[in-house]
Amino acid sequence: MVVVTDSTSCLTAADAAEWGIDVVPLDVAADGERFRDGVDLTPAGLVAALASGRRVTTSQPPPAAFAAAYEAAAARGAAEVVSVHLSGELSGTVRAAGLAAQLAPLPVHVVDSRSAGLGLGFAALAAAEAARGTVWGPADGASVAAAAEQVGRSTAAWFVVDSLDHLRRGGRLSAAAAAFGTVLGLRPVLVLRDGRIEVAERVRTRRAARDRLHALAVAEVGRRLPGAGGAGAGGAGGAGASSGAAAGAAGAGVRVGVQHLGRPEVAQEVADRLRDALGLDEVLVREVGAVLGGHLGVGALAVTVTDR
Repeated sequence: MVVVTDSTSCLTAADAAEWGIDVVPLDVAADGERFRDGVDLTPAGLVAALASGRRVTTSQPPPAAFAAAYEAAAARGAAEVVSVHLSGELSGTVRAAGLAAQLAPLPVHVVDSRSAGLGLGFAALAAAEAARGTVWGPADGASVAAAAEQVGRSTAAWFVVDSLDHLRRGGRLSAAAAAFGTVLGLRPVLVLRDGRIEVAERVRTRRAARDRLHALAVAEVGRRLPGAGGAGAGGAGGAGASSGAAAGAAGAGVRVGVQHLGRPEVAQEVADRLRDALGLDEVLVREVGAVLGGHLGVGALAVTVTDR
């Protein structure tokens, strides 16, 4: 069994290697010069491109890129592939994967995670965990795909950006929603809901935005784990986590992550507050890649909660 995902999952090369996940990069262009997300263009490179005023656009991989990944899995002896991808509401990536799956030399289960960023990343990790099987024997592709789908669709994610222009220009947020989000100079808090991005509420300052992300994540964990020591009020929650990318509230049945572009100190501060408030061993911190970053802009900050 091989698990495939795409570069919007926010998984590092070390994460992918640890869990045996193959990552297909999306395409990025800066003033027409083309790159592969995470391969030819890193987050730092994207920050530099945006700072210099270059226009960044993105596109899904062609079906041939997924076909190559599936053929490579078959060549390594895989019996099945589970291919977990960015929400079909935001990109045609999952459709390209589906087209490639029809001609693959082995069964391929394509999953629309209805998520992005670490919501997708955690879904891919769930698939990798399920693919390792149990004491009762190896898992089958359908059950692994179901595990990934359940985690992806359990995603609760909120984020703030310094400007809505990137999302509006990229078509990921309507002009009306962008206008609503910026009225009176307020800072919008955005939500990823059912695979789509919407404006959830507005706050006045960056500090207030970070505080609101913290409060929303704590309340969400408390909602999912009503016995977690008053997590909804910011109290300690369940502990007992594994190491690496799969860490964080393992014993409690949730995963929590923070994502950013170009703001590692701020992201770590938010993660530390969440870890302390919820009593977690770890809250995962990852920088978004060039594709997500191209739509969110420098200064983007997000929190993600999923089932485990």
